[in-house]
Amino acid sequence: EISENRERSQQKQKCIMEAKEASNSRSSEGGAGEPEWAKQSLRKRCECELCLSGVATTHNDSSHDQSLDQKLSVAGLELRIIGGTTKCARVMVKFFEDLYKDGSLKNKKVVEVGSGTGLVGMCLGLLGGHVTLTDQSYVMEVLEYNIQNIGKQAKDNKKDFVVTTKEHVWGTDIKGLVPCDVVIGSDLIFAHEGIRPLVTSVTQMVKTSLEAGKQHVDCYIAVIRRFKWEESFFKLMDENFECKKAAEDGDIVIYQYTWHGKGGGKLSAPPKEEAKNT
Repeated sequence: EISENRERSQQKQKCIMEAKEASNSRSSEGGAGEPEWAKQSLRKRCECELCLSGVATTHNDSSHDQSLDQKLSVAGLELRIIGGTTKCARVMVKFFEDLYKDGSLKNKKVVEVGSGTGLVGMCLGLLGGHVTLTDQSYVMEVLEYNIQNIGKQAKDNKKDFVVTTKEHVWGTDIKGLVPCDVVIGSDLIFAHEGIRPLVTSVTQMVKTSLEAGKQHVDCYIAVIRRFKWEESFFKLMDENFECKKAAEDGDIVIYQYTWHGKGGGKLSAPPKEEAKNT
């Protein structure tokens, strides 16, 4: 299972690299017509554990489109996202548009973990948040490409748009990311070896922000279930957070996490088998 999951992570990295090449191709073609790559999709048939067992029946329907070139309505603007988006991200955008329609996000500091092509974080930027999109180094070019284009569009429409990027590998130093008011992430728990580092980053971001004087830190994670091992994410989060379902759309669930800190901001030691494989 671990080797299969690492292969999934490598495939995701390859897709991002293809998206970077695609954006460069679009620039070189000078915008004349639609480039060939714009007709392509990152989406491949899902063969996760739940699909193969017949438990999941919707992972390959049209709602999971991941076309390289997507046009989406977000926070009152028609956006073009290069590099594809996930259904988790699109569901989160609708959720946040409704949650923050009252302007309550204005000037709040938001950190997105595992931003991918940046759709969710950029949505929160258009809704008034001061957003930092984080991911690994190979994702930065696509993120910055989308931020630049959407930033210009926001300016033309007289909308505030404060969105930046910062490299962050889960489980490493969170300096420069905290204190923050909101922590978000979507479609992040499919890689077994990434779950503990992910929970470590989220936990430390919230804990450090509260210690710095924030009265409350909102944390939202959107999930689609694929593998049995994903249960470890929920167990680790339960050590320091109270969990409740904030929204559900088909096979996507958005969880809201509220800090209780009973674990002291630390995580229990991994089981011997997990420690051996990661």
